Amino acid sequence: MPRKLLSLACALGAAGALHAESSDYPLAINLPTAERMQFWDIGLAFTHRFVTPVKDHGKDVYGLDGYAYAGLGFTFGIKPVPGLNAFIYRTADNKTFTFGLQQQVLDLDRIRMAVRAERFDEVVPATTTPIGRVGVAGGVFQVPTEIFLTDDIIFSVVPTYITKTTTTDTILAVPPGAAPNTSPNTGGVFNVGLGLRIGFTEKFSFMGEYYPRPSKFAHATPGVVTDGSTYRPGFAAGVSYRTFKHRFTLIGTNVPGTTANQVLSGDYGGGPRSSSQWSIGFNVVRVF
Repeated sequence: MPRKLLSLACALGAAGALHAESSDYPLAINLPTAERMQFWDIGLAFTHRFVTPVKDHGKDVYGLDGYAYAGLGFTFGIKPVPGLNAFIYRTADNKTFTFGLQQQVLDLDRIRMAVRAERFDEVVPATTTPIGRVGVAGGVFQVPTEIFLTDDIIFSVVPTYITKTTTTDTILAVPPGAAPNTSPNTGGVFNVGLGLRIGFTEKFSFMGEYYPRPSKFAHATPGVVTDGSTYRPGFAAGVSYRTFKHRFTLIGTNVPGTTANQVLSGDYGGGPRSSSQWSIGFNVVRVF
């Protein structure tokens, strides 16, 4: 009997160790998490963002009949370097390719941290539009940090620097009556994305993210805006359902993009819409 109990204890310990080292795709809604893919595991993420806002569009099934931006990404575990992941992602927004590396550098009981570097390239021909430039390429550096307030409540902070945005090297428009800008907007943008995940059961959870307006856009407007409204902060919130190695997330958001340069730059596509003009989106994640 003792031998059987010992065997059972070893089996449970091995199962616990396997669970502790299991892979999880490092993505919440749009912000990266400090999770990691283990060994040579592969994770797949499919993203879908409807463009048409839900408000006043019942005849269009609340935006579901409108245009949408889809994206497909892969994240790979790098077994020789524990915690190191490589990723590549392609989204229809300006035919953007994103690729890079993420390394988990801290994994404690109540805090987890990673460093992430990526390159983004918009494949569409470079040109200037009324709401900013397209065909932009640049780099993004992030430090996803997660704080476990409880086992089921996770608060995340994602400091981010984006080297180039749609209004870099252009003169920002200002609201009517304000003193006009005389020098171009130079350099990149620093922003800090915020996230919250609350687990209700083992399968269901709430996810929310907030993308503050960068300070340099506090007194600027998108080029096509004439009513005096400025660039706005962005948000995304919804529910997530996990089953086996799949995770399905349904959201509402005023930011149609999905990549760091699209949701945290503050000026992408003329900036986030007003909060009342939110639209539907979803993510599907699978770990192999």
